[in-house]
Amino acid sequence: MAVPKVISWPQNKNYAGSSPCGSTKRLRKFLMFATLLTAFYMLIWQVPRYFNVTYGENRVMPYRPAHLNQPARPPQPSQSAQPSRPARQSQPALEFGNLAPESAWQFRPKALRDVREITEKLNLTTQLRKWKLGNFTEDVHIGQYNTCAVVGNSGVLLGSQCGAEIDSMDYVIRIDLPAIKGFEKDVGKRTSMVLFNFKGPRRIRQSSLFSNRSQDVYESRFRSVEGAVLFVDKRSIENIETAVKAYRLSFPLITRSGELRTGIKRAASEIANKKMKGAPSIGLVSVLMMTTFCDYPYMYGFYPFTEDANNNSVLYHYYPGDFVYPPLHHAFAPMHHMNEEYNFNRELHRQGVLKMQVGPCGNQ
Repeated sequence: MAVPKVISWPQNKNYAGSSPCGSTKRLRKFLMFATLLTAFYMLIWQVPRYFNVTYGENRVMPYRPAHLNQPARPPQPSQSAQPSRPARQSQPALEFGNLAPESAWQFRPKALRDVREITEKLNLTTQLRKWKLGNFTEDVHIGQYNTCAVVGNSGVLLGSQCGAEIDSMDYVIRIDLPAIKGFEKDVGKRTSMVLFNFKGPRRIRQSSLFSNRSQDVYESRFRSVEGAVLFVDKRSIENIETAVKAYRLSFPLITRSGELRTGIKRAASEIANKKMKGAPSIGLVSVLMMTTFCDYPYMYGFYPFTEDANNNSVLYHYYPGDFVYPPLHHAFAPMHHMNEEYNFNRELHRQGVLKMQVGPCGNQ
């Protein structure tokens, strides 16, 4: 019986398929290279896009939750950046459920007088130090008014159609120099006083010194309120003065001696008949100030929550942000207890001390 002859293929190193072992090694190398390339692509492009991270200006911007609806801004002005525009953003019809102020409501003068007996002790419109910025020459005087409005900056104002009602007031107070141009139908256009928190003037000063002037949003905002009284913490005078001088504008400016927030917290606790927690916000300061010189106080745009009763998102501000880093958002400073302040204001509304408008005007 013949023995079968074993035939082997010749080993030709130049033939790609000549060696099964060599083919396996090449396949492994190819797969490793493809894996590394895919990982590198994900690391550089996909992961930053998923977490909303940018590498511009050598800084990694943190992830911002979608419900804030505010784009991340670069920490420094860039010549290629586009200016901030007050583009009106669409807002769904909001429902507030048990967060809404009481609908059955009327002014009760006695309730206001009881509150005023407490707030007048603060001397919020007396013991003031008066300054004149630019060429302003008139005397600064805060009198007694029939109707007043303090206008917050919440995105709840979008689509409210409250502008005409706000402008009908004898005295209009705004907070932290908001954008007005382009939003007049919802927020009005008249301004009698602007109250600033402590951080606002620092942002304004930074913005006023941007070399790229298209990124400074505050000059136009100042021009919208030119002539209004500016009320600032005494530590913020230099920041405001720097900005107003850069814009060549004129304003009356007032500060109050002493620690304002301590007195506000004490007064609010006495009104609420319980100890108020946290440091008072500039919004609470403006509300209690208004009760001292206004017979019919109104509130608009105060809503510190990110969603309504139907989980529709509510913007932090009704207007776009600035180009100063870090961006403003709904993460309030822990020293403030905004939920408690909101309930405090709702209780003033319930008692008839003031009218708190949340949602479209004419609905309450």
